[in-house]
Amino acid sequence: MNRTPRNTSAFTLIELLMVIAIIGILAGILIPTVGAVKKQANIAASKSQLSNYVTAIQLFKGEYSYYPFSDAQVPSGANVNSLSDDFTETLSGRDDAGKAVFVGGNRRSIGFHSFSESEFFLKDDDTIDDSKIADRFNNTNIFIVVNGDGKGIIKVPKAGGQDGTKDLRADITAYVVEDSDKNPSYYLYD
Repeated sequence: MNRTPRNTSAFTLIELLMVIAIIGILAGILIPTVGAVKKQANIAASKSQLSNYVTAIQLFKGEYSYYPFSDAQVPSGANVNSLSDDFTETLSGRDDAGKAVFVGGNRRSIGFHSFSESEFFLKDDDTIDDSKIADRFNNTNIFIVVNGDGKGIIKVPKAGGQDGTKDLRADITAYVVEDSDKNPSYYLYD
């Protein structure tokens, strides 16, 4: 009986363990990077949201020659959620049912901003609370500062949690104050 040796190719245990170790190292490097990129994307989307609010308020002033939300004309700014439904109804020109409304001086019910579901607070049961505006981190500490005295300078908190305020040469701006480690502070004027 003549036997020919079989040519079998297979991975050894050492080779398999090396491949698994390399994959583990790459995953360890990649996972934190993806989380950081997602956080930066959410900050960028939230800054865009704030920019849209500022633009809508500027369009309102251009149309009516005065700013909406007179209680926002304070040096510390006003949380948009302290303006209750006036914020969304004034800038959209519509109420919750979609009917044209006269709120906050928007006499012609002009739509300066169209609010999407992603701009509202998401409750724990994954339902949307359309009475509260929130950023992409579900943070409701959104502030609008309007230059009420006409001098062209507004006071805003210093970035990075520093005490005090800084002067900003602008008529209007917006910022978010962190409410937890997951919800960072960021400023439209950065």
